[in-house]
Amino acid sequence: MQELLTVCDRAVEKALAKGADEAEAFAVRGKSVTVDLQKNDLQIAKSMSGDGLGLRVFKSRSLGFAFVNNFVEESIDESVDRAIGIAKAAPPDEYNGLPEPTPIRPLDGIYNEEAETFGVDRAVEQALHMLRTAVEFDPRVSVDSGELAAQHGAKAIANSRGVRAEERSSSFYCYVFGMATEGDTVSSFDFQFDGSRSPTGFDPAAVARKFAGNVIASLGAVKGESFKGPVVLAPKAVANIVSHPIEFSIRASSVQKETSKLGGKLGKKIASELLTIVDDATLEDGFSSSAFDREGLAPQVLPIIEDGVLKNFIYDSYTARKEKRGSTGHAGGGAAAIPSISTTNVVFPEGTTSLEDIIAGVDKGILVTRFSGNVDPVSGDFSGSVKGGRMIRGGKLAEPLCGTMIAGNTFELLPAIVAVSKERERLFSDVLPYVRIDGVAVTSG
Repeated sequence: MQELLTVCDRAVEKALAKGADEAEAFAVRGKSVTVDLQKNDLQIAKSMSGDGLGLRVFKSRSLGFAFVNNFVEESIDESVDRAIGIAKAAPPDEYNGLPEPTPIRPLDGIYNEEAETFGVDRAVEQALHMLRTAVEFDPRVSVDSGELAAQHGAKAIANSRGVRAEERSSSFYCYVFGMATEGDTVSSFDFQFDGSRSPTGFDPAAVARKFAGNVIASLGAVKGESFKGPVVLAPKAVANIVSHPIEFSIRASSVQKETSKLGGKLGKKIASELLTIVDDATLEDGFSSSAFDREGLAPQVLPIIEDGVLKNFIYDSYTARKEKRGSTGHAGGGAAAIPSISTTNVVFPEGTTSLEDIIAGVDKGILVTRFSGNVDPVSGDFSGSVKGGRMIRGGKLAEPLCGTMIAGNTFELLPAIVAVSKERERLFSDVLPYVRIDGVAVTSG
C-alpha cells in the first residue's frame, strides 16, 4: 500500500509543478480469480491483476481528468499533461475544488489474508460444488449462468490539500441464475447471491440449494387474478421497487437538479413508521464498507429514513459546496472516472414480524420473489412482471404465478407499508427484508 500512496504523492507533485492549482491522485491495485458457469457446465476460470491511477486537477476552477493503467513514470507524466490540457479547455465552475482532510479511522474486517492464496484451483472446486449442488437437487434444474470470484487489492489517495489515505480489502462472492424445465414447461428464472469479505463468510452450496428450491417451486405456474391489494416483496423486489428509487432521490445531485421526489421533504414523514433505512459504510462485512470515500473523506453513518421520516441526503464535496455545508463522505467510484455521489451499504434494520406471520396476515395477495420491469427513479412509477411469484390465499402460499404484473408508484406506496420482516438477505451492498405493501395494482392474464 505504501507504494500506492507514494505513486499518488508523486502524481500530485508533478501536476502542481506543471501548473495545476489543485490535484488529486487515486491509485488502485488488485487481483481477481473468477470462475464462470454456463449451461450446466464450467465455462472458464481465470486470474487477472491490474493497476490504475486516476488524476483529477483543477486550473482556474476548471476540471481536468486522466486515467492510466500503470504506474510507469512516463505514463504518469502523460496523464498529468492530459489532465491539465483538459482543464485549460474546460469551462470554469465556481463549485469545483478539492476537499480538506477529515479524520479517518481504519476499518477492521474488510481484508482477509486468505485472499492472497485463494487460487484458481480452490475457486474451481467451490464453483463446481455449487453447480453440482444445484443440478443434483432435482434433474429438472438448469443453471443458465453463474459465477464464483475472489478479489483482493488496495487503494490509496492523496490530494494537494493534505488528504492522504490508504486501505486494503478483499471480497468473495458467488451467484447462480437459471430455471427448471419439465417437458415443455419452463419455470420462472431465479437469481441467488451470497458474498463476504472472508472465504468462510459465504456459502455457495446454500446459494445453489435455495436457487434450486425456488425454480422447482415455480413449476406449474398459472395465471392468477387481477385485483388491488397486498403484495409481499421479497428482498430482490424490495431492491428494485423500494430501495433504488430512494437511493436515487437522496443524492444531493438529484435534489439540486430538481429530479428528486424527496426534494424539500427533509424532516417530513414520507413513509410508514415501520420503514427505517440507514446508509452505513462501517457495516461489518459490508461489500461497500470503507474507512474513506473516493475523495479520501471519512463517510458518515447516516439514517436516511427513520420511522418513516426523511432524515438526510447524501453529499460529495462538490454538491456540499453548493449548499455551503460539509460532505457526508459519499463520493463513490474507482480510479477510471471522476468521483460521483453514491450510497455505501444500504441497510434496512430488522423488522418486528416474521415472514411466516406476514404471509399469515394476508387473506388474498401475492408474493413477488423477483421483479422484472421498469422503475422510473425520478417519478417513482413502476410497472413490470412478477417473477417467481406465488398467490397467497387464506394466509398461506398457494399456486405459483405466471403472466402476472404489478404497477404503482414507489413514493405513493411508501406510506402503505404495513409489515417489515425479521428475515433479511444481503444483495451485493444492500441488506434487505421482506416488505408487505397494501394497495398495489395486480394484473393477471
